[in-house]
Amino acid sequence: MKKIVNYSIITLLLATIIACNDLIEKDIDKETITLLAPANNLTTIQLTHTFWWNWLDGAEQYNMQVVEGSFTSVTKFLLDTTISKNKFEYTLYPGTFQWRVKGMNNGSETNFSTFTVTIDSSLDISSQQIVLSAPIDNYITNNDNITFTWNNLLNADDYLIEIHENTWTGNLIFGPQITTSNSITATLPEGTLVWGVQGRNATSNTSTAFSIRTLTIDTTSPNMVTLVAPADNATLSDGYHTYSWTQGANTGTALTDAIFFYSDVSATNLIKSAQAVGTSHQDSLGVGVFYWRVQSTDAAGNIGPMSNIRKLTIQ
Repeated sequence: MKKIVNYSIITLLLATIIACNDLIEKDIDKETITLLAPANNLTTIQLTHTFWWNWLDGAEQYNMQVVEGSFTSVTKFLLDTTISKNKFEYTLYPGTFQWRVKGMNNGSETNFSTFTVTIDSSLDISSQQIVLSAPIDNYITNNDNITFTWNNLLNADDYLIEIHENTWTGNLIFGPQITTSNSITATLPEGTLVWGVQGRNATSNTSTAFSIRTLTIDTTSPNMVTLVAPADNATLSDGYHTYSWTQGANTGTALTDAIFFYSDVSATNLIKSAQAVGTSHQDSLGVGVFYWRVQSTDAAGNIGPMSNIRKLTIQ
């Protein structure tokens, strides 16, 4: 007798078996979600991030949570969402946060995987400014070897220094030079100079670009003073008299003059000296024979030669 196969019944049985297998989901209790980005313990100034983790075989959905602080010490619960994708974009604010993700299906779920991220607005130094320390603004010196210093700026990776002639837009005579220190020493030419420092990091520079100060270097001594009055070997009556002179050609910074009175022609016995106002000085010496001379000093501290000495008799 010929065996008859009922293909309809076989087909029905196979469909039933497949359907049952579909109802039996993969147990993911012991699986682990691998978080990808942002990286664990990342510190950044970026506010908006794409939170990203690996696909997990057997997970139908993912539960993502974000808190300010930590999950063991929550400052603020920010997000609790369930999605079917493995990426989620979210915007934070300055602070420290933890985010975590677990995979889920109808019958099981993974443990949470947790990362920490810090949004640090101080990394953005574009609104900050370098505080210059030395030399002080409008400093005048006769030393051409200058050490420039400034305060360290939090979150600056390095500093850029430039020195220009006369104004910040003048000729560049030093730099641009990068240093990770908060000081730099340079030998510079005479003149009025403007120096500036900028703080930098990988994401930003200080706001006003450069903090600047002015510096004057004058290493040239003043020229000799020429005495005018009283004339050499003059004889005057007792009382106040005006002593006058002309300064030599000014080779640098502003000049101030001092007048010296002696009792001997060799100028070894100083009777008195005085700081002059301008190029004249009034004084009363009493009766006797005196000798006087004048010397210029510039604002940088350079001292010029003494003038010729003159004799004066007061009676």
